[in-house]
Order: sequence, then structure tokens, then C-alpha cells
Amino acid sequence: MIPSATFLRRRHLVALPLAALTVPLARPALAAFPDRPVIIVVPFPPGGGVDAAARAIADGMAADLGAAVQVDNRPGGTSSIGAGFVARSAPDGHTLLIGTTSLSINPVMQPSLPPGDPRTAFAPVGQVLEVPYMLTAGPTAPPGDLAALIAWSRANPGRLDFANGGSGSGQRMAASLLAHRAGIEVNHVPYRGTAPAVIDLAAGRVQTIFAQPIEVAPVLQAGTARAVAVSTATRSPAFPDIPAVAEMLPGFNVGSWSGLFAPAATPDAVLDRLNAALNAAIRNEAMRARFRAEGAEFVGGTRAAFAELLDREIRGWMELQRATGLTID
Repeated sequence: MIPSATFLRRRHLVALPLAALTVPLARPALAAFPDRPVIIVVPFPPGGGVDAAARAIADGMAADLGAAVQVDNRPGGTSSIGAGFVARSAPDGHTLLIGTTSLSINPVMQPSLPPGDPRTAFAPVGQVLEVPYMLTAGPTAPPGDLAALIAWSRANPGRLDFANGGSGSGQRMAASLLAHRAGIEVNHVPYRGTAPAVIDLAAGRVQTIFAQPIEVAPVLQAGTARAVAVSTATRSPAFPDIPAVAEMLPGFNVGSWSGLFAPAATPDAVLDRLNAALNAAIRNEAMRARFRAEGAEFVGGTRAAFAELLDREIRGWMELQRATGLTID
């Protein structure tokens, strides 16, 4: 009978001198990970884009990790409830957050919200998605392209309405950055969510909005609104005929992103393992094509690149806040 690996290890340990037994085993965190299901906390209700992204990567990560990956929705508090829960969780890699752009905005606009500064509360695992905001104009907006909208707004200060899904949202920040870069004064109109804002846009009660492509797709298809520009640095592969704001305002680059975070102090070996599983999951071409049709691109990449994105965005929003006095309405 072949001795088991456990039996052989025990015999080996018995034969070791006592001093050798004090040497720690190599990479204990990675050897024990994962030893139970991994939970991805979504800080939003089921059914939205972030929830869909979390569920899309869960199966692929599970296959790579050899353990179940489950989604747990914990909405509320501008995503702070779910984020705070993960920040307080054990730093062992079994509880993750799929965080969004709000993690770079809240520390600037609502610093009292948990978990505070995400750069110290979390360890970045990797970016999941990047989605452009689409500048969309309703039937009462001035006609023409982005240059025409800006020219009209300069001639009519404060009369161009920009709806948004909340005064601390990425949509509001994108509109504020556009106004600052273009040197115009606009009227921000906050709503409790993007859906009612888009309804009012199509009805002509507000003029423009920055929103994700999937959020404005129904009104674009119905012909009750028109796409003016996308907010990312280059044109979206899904909408190559729609210009980027950066073509008129060089360097303009705002988007909605999502990514995985673990609690701070999670061992590097565990973070590396999670990053590898994430990158393996997003190589699924059928999944990529499905999300690309809605304007969303899977990103992946290194932990360091994602940490740099988070830090760059926080510093950028701080600069905008200092320059404009931007506050929550």
C-alpha cells in the first residue's frame, strides 16, 4: 500500500530536530485559499449592470479557483453599505467587493460615508469593466453636435440642463467636468436614479444627460433622444460613429468602471491568485461580445494598474472640487 501524503509528512516531521519545527510553512495563505466559497458583494440591487458583471465573472472565477463564487447583493447608502461590510470582513480573500466609480467620488463628495478612503480600506484585485457615459440630448436640447451645445450654452449661461441620477453620481461629475473644461455654466438636475431622469429627458423636461449606453438605448432607438458624444478618451468600439468628447476637449476621459477589491491586509499571494482568476474569467469571448454590444469592455490587467486608476480618479475629482467648489445638492 502506498503511504498517504499526510502520513509521509507526519513521519518527516517526527524525524526533524526540534529547532526545525519552528520554521513556518511556506506561503500558508495561498496554500489554504480558497477553503470555502468566495463571496462577491454587489453594493446595488439585483438586476443592474454591476450585478450582471459580477454574475458574469463568478462562474469563470469559480472554475479557475476550484471553489464556488457567489454573489451577495447589499444595496444602499450610495454603495457604502456593501463597501463598509467588505472593508470590515476578514482579510483572507473570501469576501470581495465589486466596487464602482462611486469609490473614487465618495471620498471627495461625501467623505463621511464608509469605508472612508478606499485606498487604505481595500486592496485592489483588478478592474472588471469600463463603460463610457454617452452624452445624450433630448428633444428640447439645442440642435447640433457637442460644439453647438457648448456654443449655445456660452450664449445662454445656466440654461442648459444636465440631468443626473444623483448629485454624487459619476454622471454629475462628468457633466461638471465638461462644464469646467468648456468654460460654461450649466444647470444640474438631480434625480433619484437614472431611469426617471431618462424618462424626463425623452419627454423634453430636461435637455441632456451623461448616462451609460444601455440606460439610454430605449430612447435612442425610439428616436426621442440623440447621442452626441462618448465620455471616454477614444470612441467606443460599439459606437464608432459617435465622437468622443476628447476630440473637442483633449484629455477629457471619464467613464463608469467596476472592479474587484479585497479588504486591506489581504495577503499578496491571495490577491495574486484572485487577480489571475479574474483575468482567466474575462477571457471568455462570448461573454465579452455580449457586454461589448452594450458598450461595456472587460479590462482585467494587473493589481497595480487598477490601484493607479483609483488613485488617479480620486486626485482628479479632488482637483475638480477645489477648482469649482462642487458640492452635493
